[in-house]
Amino acid sequence: MKRFLSLSLALALLLCAFSGCSEPAETAAEPTPSPSPAAASASPAAKTISAPQPRSFTVDRALLPADAEAYLGDARGDYDALLDAVCAGETEVALQDADRAERAAEVFSASPYAALAALEIGDDGAVEITPAGTGSAEAFDSAAKALVERAVYTESNELETAAALYRAVSSGCTYAESEENSLYRMIVEKEGGCAEFAAALSYLFNQNGIPAQVASGTAGDSEHFWVIAELGGKPYHFDPTFENSATGGLGLSYFGMSDAARTYTGCALPCTVGRGGYAESLDAPCPDTRFDEFFTDVTSWDCDVQTHFLYLAYGFEEDYLNSVQTDTLLDGAE
Repeated sequence: MKRFLSLSLALALLLCAFSGCSEPAETAAEPTPSPSPAAASASPAAKTISAPQPRSFTVDRALLPADAEAYLGDARGDYDALLDAVCAGETEVALQDADRAERAAEVFSASPYAALAALEIGDDGAVEITPAGTGSAEAFDSAAKALVERAVYTESNELETAAALYRAVSSGCTYAESEENSLYRMIVEKEGGCAEFAAALSYLFNQNGIPAQVASGTAGDSEHFWVIAELGGKPYHFDPTFENSATGGLGLSYFGMSDAARTYTGCALPCTVGRGGYAESLDAPCPDTRFDEFFTDVTSWDCDVQTHFLYLAYGFEEDYLNSVQTDTLLDGAE
C-alpha cells in the first residue's frame, strides 16, 4: 500500500506541474549554475535499478506428469532405464517383463525423446531400440534450456512464469501440420501442429513446477489439443494454438479459461487427458471463472502489462508487489 500511495503522490505532483498549478514566471529564469565538485560529491547517489536476471534452468529428463507417474507404478524403474538407454544411443535394454515394458514405452511415447528412436518390445521385456538417426537428447535439452532462460526471470513466481511460457510458445512457434511433427521438433525447430503446441506448453509448465496435462477434444469437426494446468491450486484451460491463430501469441484470449469459456471458444466438453492406458474423460475440469471476465478477447497488451493485470485479477497482492517487473517499475517510489 505504501508503494501505491507514494506512486499516486508522485503522479499528482507531475500532473500539477504540467497543468499549470504553479504561477508562470514573468521573466526568464536565470541559468542554474553547475554544482561544484564538492557539492556534487555530497549529493546522494542515484538509485540503480538492477536488470532482471534470467532463470537458470536445467531439464529434468525423468520428470513426468502425475497421471503418467501413477500409471507407471512399479514400472517406474523400467521407464528410467528405457529413457537412459535411448538418450545414450543404445540399441537395446532389458526390462523386467513385457507388461512393465509396455507401460514404460507408452509413457515414453509422450516424452520429447521418443522422436529419437523406434521401439520393439519382446515377450520377455527386452526392448530393441532403433535410433532415428537425427537429433539428440543433448540438442533437445539445450533448446529447452535456451527457451526457458529467454522467457522467465529468476524472480518470476508461478503466475508470471505461466504467462511467460505461454507467450513463448504461442508467439514463438509456427503452426504447420506435418508427419514429421513431434514435441522434440516443436522445441528445437519451433514448428508443429496443435498437438505439438499443447505438448510443448504442458512440458514446459511441468518442467517449471506448474502441474499440467495435454487435453484433447473437438473444435468444430476436428480433433483439437490444448492444456489443462493448475495455477494457485485451481485448474484452467490454456490454448496456445488458438492464441497463435487469433493474436499471433500477443494476447491472453485463451489463457486460463474456465469450462464455460472453453465451450464458448468452440471446443466441446467433455475432454480427454492422458493417453492410452491412462487416458481419462473429464466433464467439467475447470469450474473457476476468475480469468474469464478480464481476458476474453484481449489482443494487444505487452507482456509486462499482461502479467501485472494477471496479478491484480488473480488476487496475489503480495506476489504482485514483489514481482520483478513491479520492482523495476516502482523502485524509488517509496
